[in-house]
Amino acid sequence: MRTLLLPFALAVVTPSLQAQSIFDSELRLAPQFIQYQLKSPVNETISELALPVFVSMPFGSSFTFDVGTSYTRARVTSGSAVSEINGLTDTQFRGNLTLGSDFVVLTAGVNLPTGRSSVTLDELTAAGRIGSDFLAFPISNMGTGLAATGGIAIARPLGDWNIGFGGAVRHSSTYDPFNVPGQTLRFTPGDEYRARVGIDRGVLNGRMSLGLTYSAFGNDDAGGSVYNTGSRIIAQAVLTNSISGTDVTLAGYNVFRAPGHYASGDPAGRENIANGYLGLGLHMLGTVVEPSIEARQWLQNVPGTTSGGAAADRSQTSYLGTVGLRVRLDLGGISAFPSVGYTMGQLATLDAQGGPIRADLTGFRAQLAVRVAP
Repeated sequence: MRTLLLPFALAVVTPSLQAQSIFDSELRLAPQFIQYQLKSPVNETISELALPVFVSMPFGSSFTFDVGTSYTRARVTSGSAVSEINGLTDTQFRGNLTLGSDFVVLTAGVNLPTGRSSVTLDELTAAGRIGSDFLAFPISNMGTGLAATGGIAIARPLGDWNIGFGGAVRHSSTYDPFNVPGQTLRFTPGDEYRARVGIDRGVLNGRMSLGLTYSAFGNDDAGGSVYNTGSRIIAQAVLTNSISGTDVTLAGYNVFRAPGHYASGDPAGRENIANGYLGLGLHMLGTVVEPSIEARQWLQNVPGTTSGGAAADRSQTSYLGTVGLRVRLDLGGISAFPSVGYTMGQLATLDAQGGPIRADLTGFRAQLAVRVAP
């Protein structure tokens, strides 16, 4: 499955920026480490260390320029076998131009290939594992080549509601995904077309936001094999409120991928990832302490072999649950959010005989999100 939350995704219902000049620039850092241990029959440990950095620079009240990149190290161990890939990822540049009173926002972006879009055979396992949408690693790939994005978003008030819609298109250049001596495989990604609609309004002491995104993809070309892995529909919802002095956040998303085909010609079955989140903000110890719980389910339709003229499909389900804790620390113009989380669940896989089975998994994550603003 492709990366679902692309850098050019448009937030069509957003508050106006108050920054006026480059002296109001904002720096964000988010070093984080995440590790999963997959039990029998997989018997793998997958870890990723990500050091992303993001800078937002306003030029007047109407134009904002963003740039972001990351250093990442991914490692997979299985017994004595080790696969590792590390280095700088692609660098993403984006400009947002606001017309009127936040009613129209034009977006243009470039993905500069400072990362590694080609991997060796030794790095292939590590590069593939971090691309899992279910496990949701903070960095899902090291590089995807040169790409350009353009989009427009429009938002208007409608009574007590704000409503917005937007669209974007992304065009990517051809690159070599594998660095294998004596072999060349050119990969040309299909264009992506994305449309989004969103609404939000105040509810009691908080706010409710709803969004729906549709992503359609052109055909990919891998060495002359043309294929398409299916369109996506992403639904998102966030509800915030304050109850007896406690901040409450209830959020969820659902990602549906339609059926398609792989480069081999085999059918790609439909998939659905559903995620729910509940967080509490407790005002104590002179700060805000935020315990949370999160649950995720991955439902896959796996096309089977044809027997007697009929395809014998099957379904498989993976799931995980995460408990987390985050603390907010304010130090002048610096806001820091250290957090930790522990995960348990099961991942659908195959046993030695090729039969469906689930492997137990556990995970740990730690993050220090830092925001530096004048």
